[in-house]
Amino acid sequence: MARTARVVLLLAAAGVLAEAQNIRITWIGQSCFVIQTEGGPTVVTDPPAASTGYPLPALTADVVTISHNHTDHNYTAGVGGQFTVVDGRAVTARTQMTAAQMPFLLLPGWHDNQKGAQRGQNTMVRWTQSGIVFAHMGDFGEDQLSDEQLAGLRDVDVLFVPSGGFYTVDAERAAALVKQLKPRVAIAMHFRTALGGPAQLAAFPDAVRPLEPLVYKPARVTVNRTTLPASTQVWVMEAAADVAAVNAASSAAGVPVAPGSLTSLYGAFAGASTVSASAWPLPRALGDTEVLVGAKAVPLIMVSPSQINFQLPAAQQAGQAVVEVRVKGERVARGSVTVLEGAPGLFALGRKRVRRGEALEIYATGAGRVTPPVEDGAAAPAQPLSFTAAAPAVYLDGRLIPVTFSGLAPGMAGLWQVNAAIPADASPGPDVSVLIIHGGIVSNQLSVAVE
Repeated sequence: MARTARVVLLLAAAGVLAEAQNIRITWIGQSCFVIQTEGGPTVVTDPPAASTGYPLPALTADVVTISHNHTDHNYTAGVGGQFTVVDGRAVTARTQMTAAQMPFLLLPGWHDNQKGAQRGQNTMVRWTQSGIVFAHMGDFGEDQLSDEQLAGLRDVDVLFVPSGGFYTVDAERAAALVKQLKPRVAIAMHFRTALGGPAQLAAFPDAVRPLEPLVYKPARVTVNRTTLPASTQVWVMEAAADVAAVNAASSAAGVPVAPGSLTSLYGAFAGASTVSASAWPLPRALGDTEVLVGAKAVPLIMVSPSQINFQLPAAQQAGQAVVEVRVKGERVARGSVTVLEGAPGLFALGRKRVRRGEALEIYATGAGRVTPPVEDGAAAPAQPLSFTAAAPAVYLDGRLIPVTFSGLAPGMAGLWQVNAAIPADASPGPDVSVLIIHGGIVSNQLSVAVE
């Protein structure tokens, strides 16, 4: 036992046991992330001035990194605490330093592909925090990595890579960098969102389309060394905001929603009363509360001081839009909603038990556009039925099964009904999984008893 204790102490001193520490990563927007070890140091990268559309929340840091001297990357005045600046603005050669007892490596380069003639210098920063190796590329704009840069970026766990183009590499070049460097996680940054960023930057989904495999994440994620994926994933995070919009059926944080789908908004809505809609069509205001997507009030199902359920407009285009909650005409919360043409979430199954050869009814939301269209907030009619443009893929215990109907459920707004045939040779069981894939998004999972 004494020998075991000595080994544990030696491992702790070497930092090996720190690999299991949780780290919370928050995307503020643009190139700014807050990387905070639970009970340990906090690193803030490239803090932006509020003029970018991403005001810094009240936060303190132990380390602030700066890749270059532009106002959307160097606003240290907005960060509190007695922090050390890991400053890449004057770096001209590979540099190592220690800050908050963490090792940092600075790799100089250029903001453009003309050796800085257009936009000057840019420095990439690599560091190890609680057993995870991070690298922030800043406004990298070069056509390719130099041998020295490539050597400094090998074996990175989490890579923050710009993908918005114009001022930096574009999404295609970002995808090539991810393929070359092979981090466990690449997080896209420096693209335009509904909340901010220069108009010249590419926006979602164009800013991430070539990157793969895409995994959608909320504004804050918690990771540790053992929970990072074994092979490369590209994370698309939401920018931090007052509210979070999710599929009302799955409530999957960070996952996009689809046009016409039922959507839940979570946040703090001061002054809102708890009220539910009582008739069709759904009202555009409940009590003193309205929700605007873009500049348009949307149909409301229920409002409360912490949650609002609404229907996203069927005409909403793929991309991102501002969501605003108003109470008595005053804005009380603001955020964004990310939209894809299809993004399923499952509410319930029509029956808890089915026999082989029978039909399984699935009630969901997130089908996207339907034909013929139905007015936002209105109950879908039984005649004519509204069908989805394409049938979803329905899986029973991992097996693709035939879809016999996919369209709006009559008598409800935004409710998607999918009927699928249980194969005659399906394996019986009391708890057989059911899920849908539609628009590249995997739904939450339900279960059914197959007899």
